Amino acid sequence: MKWLIALPAYNEALVLEKNVNKLVDFCQKNLKPTNWQIVIVDNASTDQTAEVGKRLAARYENVDYIFVSQKGKGAAIRAAWVSQTADIYCFMDADLATDLSALPRLVQAMAGGAEVVIGSRFQPQSQVKRSMIRWLVSWGYRLALKILLKTKINDAPCGFKAINQAVKTAILPLVQNKEWFFDSELVILAEKKGYWVQEIPVIWADPREGKDKSRVKIFSLGRDYLKQIFALRQRLKSL
Repeated sequence: MKWLIALPAYNEALVLEKNVNKLVDFCQKNLKPTNWQIVIVDNASTDQTAEVGKRLAARYENVDYIFVSQKGKGAAIRAAWVSQTADIYCFMDADLATDLSALPRLVQAMAGGAEVVIGSRFQPQSQVKRSMIRWLVSWGYRLALKILLKTKINDAPCGFKAINQAVKTAILPLVQNKEWFFDSELVILAEKKGYWVQEIPVIWADPREGKDKSRVKIFSLGRDYLKQIFALRQRLKSL
């Protein structure tokens, strides 16, 4: 069984090499006998991400590098997933905010028959470290999804997910968003179409501090999320 692990990267030159080295080492030690391939997706970066990504692809047989000119997390993940054929398609944020200890649980859940697996910061066993403002925004977003889209998923936006080939074939063409709402839309559409969605606990922390702090503007992103939620709500009526 082949796993394709997409690693979307926008201006991640400062952390990319360290984190890919860490990910490769973890996969080599913990994912045997799973066949895995990491795809670094350079999402139109303007720093040295391209140089770092190409160097890593040359260093490791299990690492590829691709450049995507269209900005947006969703566009990057989609490009990685359609670049190769696999049995399981996964992605994680390049900052490795989700501790890699969750990766074997992701593999186990998919092997157990789940068709979509999501790392969830709201599972009782999860350990999460984040600022109060991010907690409030996250809870608000979760509540909006549950009320407006009637989803049972607890952490749709967490950047640690896997889908099987059937979900990729049937659901990926239906996903319209190319940015941050992409994976929320993906898993909610899969849920509405009757695929088995399973959430697993994670250890999660925002590792960006100082000059390397997160570039995501949470309030403007929150407004865009609400806009996308209402748009998806309308689409679900006809799907």
